[in-house]
Amino acid sequence: MGLVLLLAACAGVPQAPAPPSPAPTPSPAARAQPQRTPTPDRRPLIETPAWFNEATLYQIFPRSFYDSDGDGIGDLNGIRQKLDYIQSLGVDTIWLNPHYPATSYHGYDVVDYFEVNPEFGTLEDFKALLVELKQRDMRLIVDYVANHTSLAHPYFKDAYLNPSSPYTDWFLFKDAQNRTYASFFGTGYLPEWNHSNRAVREYLIRAALFWLELGVDGLRCDYARGVEHWFWGELRAAVKTQYPDAVLLGEVWDGQTAVLQQYFLDGFDALFDFPWYLLMTGGDNVNGGGVINGQLPPSVLYGALGAMQRLYPRGAQIVRFPSNHDTNRIASAVQGDPARMRLMAAAAFLMPGIPIIYYGEEIGMRGTKGQGAAYDEYRREPMDWYAAEEGPGMTRWFRPADRHNRPYDGVSVEEQEGDPDSLLNFYRRLGRLRREHPSLRATSFQLLDEVEGCASVCLGLWRWDGSEVALVIFNFSAEPQAVRVPIERAPRPLRGEPTSLLGAEAQAQHVQLEPWGVSLQLWRSR
Repeated sequence: MGLVLLLAACAGVPQAPAPPSPAPTPSPAARAQPQRTPTPDRRPLIETPAWFNEATLYQIFPRSFYDSDGDGIGDLNGIRQKLDYIQSLGVDTIWLNPHYPATSYHGYDVVDYFEVNPEFGTLEDFKALLVELKQRDMRLIVDYVANHTSLAHPYFKDAYLNPSSPYTDWFLFKDAQNRTYASFFGTGYLPEWNHSNRAVREYLIRAALFWLELGVDGLRCDYARGVEHWFWGELRAAVKTQYPDAVLLGEVWDGQTAVLQQYFLDGFDALFDFPWYLLMTGGDNVNGGGVINGQLPPSVLYGALGAMQRLYPRGAQIVRFPSNHDTNRIASAVQGDPARMRLMAAAAFLMPGIPIIYYGEEIGMRGTKGQGAAYDEYRREPMDWYAAEEGPGMTRWFRPADRHNRPYDGVSVEEQEGDPDSLLNFYRRLGRLRREHPSLRATSFQLLDEVEGCASVCLGLWRWDGSEVALVIFNFSAEPQAVRVPIERAPRPLRGEPTSLLGAEAQAQHVQLEPWGVSLQLWRSR
């Protein structure tokens, strides 16, 4: 309408009456938002545990974490002794890599689904850990391996080379002599279960219920893609009937959001956001790639983030991770750059989803895939508690001469504890912000179409709950950026001036972003 009046004035039409004096223009923060008819959300709804949306996770590879008895191997009592440290990161939930008896160091060849690896302790130690966690209002998720088992599992030992065994059809033998069989990616010591056999499914589900009955709060389901889809539906029905608040978290290693969508529909509450991770880093074995290293524009993340609002079922929960035990550690992926380590941590904590810290990530431990018989061990090196790598609790199970983490390299809890500017204390700050500000735990978010001032290298989004609105802007470049704060596009009416929680204060609706920096501005909502 303003444009029509201006054109009329320029044409000099004499009959047009003088327009009335315009009313004062409201500030952008106070300007009413246009009313839009909401589009019906026809995505299916899945019931998921509300507590998990509020969680902050910490992944522990138990062999590497903390040794309570001096044998050089991390254990359950060691985890109990370091709960204060874990909570200092703002963490309230632990994901424990396999704790079962196994013949391998990693534990994914489960020999007994109902026991604890004696190197880590006893079932009583496990129960004591659960008691301590409950007293602290913390939770525990355990690894659940349903695709395969171990050569040493008693059922497989009975069936191997024994066609008359009652357990022959529990596995996928390929010949009449039970000599050859299907295994996890051809790895002979990891024979695969035959999920078409109802007895196998009942056995695996009974194992899941056993740990939930002890007080475990959820299952991280290993290699979910290897198991038939319908098994996860059966598992969900059995678990949710007795433990409706337990979380089923799936590892679906795929870069396509449509694949993750299917696994949500199959029965998972939560999935790791592999599409986001692979774009951010360039791949699990890649250093120097992806958005975090400026090799891809941040706009490629819109699909992974937008899937949370347009593709995945309502209620679906996404876990955001910078690295894990199967990937290069993020410190190596960003080639040791402290700024990019912080930026990746901020992205995991401040983008919508549930953040997880892989032990040692918070101090900048490095790790990449090895070249020989030992390969993933280099991604799972002992937690560095001390500058000298010597002292109570240090594990010693893997200390080759070519390991990534060394004495007096600045990468230890001891060296960073007292430094307010350390990576460790930056992680603690992120954990504290998530705990203190409900907008950073809420599922509501809105991506900016572009960030004015650095559209090609920045990504911005609004997050909000009933009481506050946050604006987060990330700079995925090695250059400083001056960007405009688009308060006229806020999803809720804003009150007053923003508080800067990370980065520089906003000045006249502009904010300066450091190279590889992040800005977090917070308003109270009207």
